[in-house]
Amino acid sequence: MNKLRLCFSTLLVLLLASCAGNQAVKKIEINSETDVSGLTVAVQAGSIYDFQISNRTDVKVARYNNPPDIVAALRSGQADVYKDDEIAMSPGDLRRNHLRLAYLCDEIYEVGYAFRKEDVATVNQFNTFLDEIKSNGTYDDIRSRWYDTDEPDTVSLPKIEKVAQGKPLRIVTSLVMAPLSFKKGDTWTGFEMELLYRFAAYAKRPIEVSYLEGSSGSAALLSGMADVWSSCLFITPERAEKVLFSNPYNECHPAYFIYDTEATTASVGMWESLKESFQKNLIDEDRWKFLVDGLWETLIISVFSLLLGTLLAALVCWMRMSRYRWLNKIAATYIDILRGVPLLVILMLMFYVVLAGTGMSATLVAIVSFALVFAAYVSEMFRSAINGVSKGQSEAGVALGFTPLQTFIYVILPQAAKAVMPVYKGEAVSLFKNTSIVGYIAIQDLTKASDLIRSRTFDAFFPLIVISIIYFVLAWLLGKLLEQTVKSKNP
Repeated sequence: MNKLRLCFSTLLVLLLASCAGNQAVKKIEINSETDVSGLTVAVQAGSIYDFQISNRTDVKVARYNNPPDIVAALRSGQADVYKDDEIAMSPGDLRRNHLRLAYLCDEIYEVGYAFRKEDVATVNQFNTFLDEIKSNGTYDDIRSRWYDTDEPDTVSLPKIEKVAQGKPLRIVTSLVMAPLSFKKGDTWTGFEMELLYRFAAYAKRPIEVSYLEGSSGSAALLSGMADVWSSCLFITPERAEKVLFSNPYNECHPAYFIYDTEATTASVGMWESLKESFQKNLIDEDRWKFLVDGLWETLIISVFSLLLGTLLAALVCWMRMSRYRWLNKIAATYIDILRGVPLLVILMLMFYVVLAGTGMSATLVAIVSFALVFAAYVSEMFRSAINGVSKGQSEAGVALGFTPLQTFIYVILPQAAKAVMPVYKGEAVSLFKNTSIVGYIAIQDLTKASDLIRSRTFDAFFPLIVISIIYFVLAWLLGKLLEQTVKSKNP
């Protein structure tokens, strides 16, 4: 219990520290590309700006997965300047995060939606739709509503016809920023999403939207898991070799953003700051529901992976201990492969390659993937625990008239279970924590829920500390549950 109090105290300190002020950053002025020389430039990993900046030897590149992490880096002085589209953040977001546009580059990039190469019919249909809404003024109306405001969060989607039946238009977005694409409550909204909603109604197709971070959207599209990739994608010849782009529906300039050192903020106490963070991250727009839904998804994947993985581990353990050499070889090869490949790689291979054409849901793919890896580790734990029980125990059971199976169940297994439980418990807790990577295959788990909240509030720390507390409590409860289970079986 003392350890529990200590952990909670540590997490509370981190939570309060996340609400404290930011470190001082140096004042920077940028009026041309040459002014960036010698600075640390923050970019989103895998973006076109990442490749552009990487070719420069006079700057240091800092790669981040999303804008909230970049904003935190600018505030703390870990990065000097942020390069992205001029429309990367709304004026309201810039103001709240004390950022300002420092320099607008001369280049202009055309933006399009990405489709699979073989889906020419859908691309042609979208291009026809785009031409129509541009000619009748609908496009200009959509753009003005989302762009001619400092607070796109306050803009509501118009009522658009929803098609209930037919082949769904599966959209994957890798973008969470207003006014382009963001989640408001349970609905994806924004300029890009409204265009797609209208197109789905035009094409008489129901629509499905999922979120995948970074370049995972490309993998989903190329593997056939998605029909459209929406991520404010610049149309480039290199990208066009892999995907089929629609006609441009938008264009933008690259820009440099800096932390505004002259911006002033009213000083508030630590507890007031904590209260404000709580309101902004959890209460506003019912954002706590993201965490509830994510927690439910995490628990489903964890529980069923644990159960299936334990059964598979028992089977693999039996194969490893079989007197048939070919069974032993198969099990040993399985263990070597599954333990030698990173879990994230296995998860993505299963989702995008091995099970891509089966129609299995992402949640079911995650359960199977985690169970397979869990079994590879736990089967060897089972084998070691069973081998740790002396042969005299088996001989004594047979001498008492038990069959070999009865001897194993009533004599060997209870002793082996008691011996293996400490390491089994650790592996079960690791499985639970490792579920935090399922966001790579479009599952909104607990970690991905915090990312969605951070993408809306640009609070880099509060949501992460909250889910850290949730993960810690659940991992502790899981460990205690497993301990009590074994004690009840072995009084």
